[in-house]
Amino acid sequence: MLSGKYRMFLLTNTDEIHISKFEHNVGMSFYTDFYNCFEKVFYSFEMGMRKPDPEIFNYILKKHDLSPKRTLFVDDKKENTDAAAALGIQVW
Repeated sequence: MLSGKYRMFLLTNTDEIHISKFEHNVGMSFYTDFYNCFEKVFYSFEMGMRKPDPEIFNYILKKHDLSPKRTLFVDDKKENTDAAAALGIQVW
């Protein structure tokens, strides 16, 4: 399991409404198991920042003392991976 070997964080632009819908659709057990894979879950709506703003990536890097060159960011949107890569973060 990745979470046992690596520090894993989730950064999502998903809003409160969609999070509640996800929880309802997949059930509380899956929801809990999924989020327990991560050391910390970051919701952009709670942070007042959104991907691809560099500020959100820098905040997480600093808060958790992460080295950009030793951090892998995975996302489904090119603008988000481009923004992370511009900060020296490895992307996929």
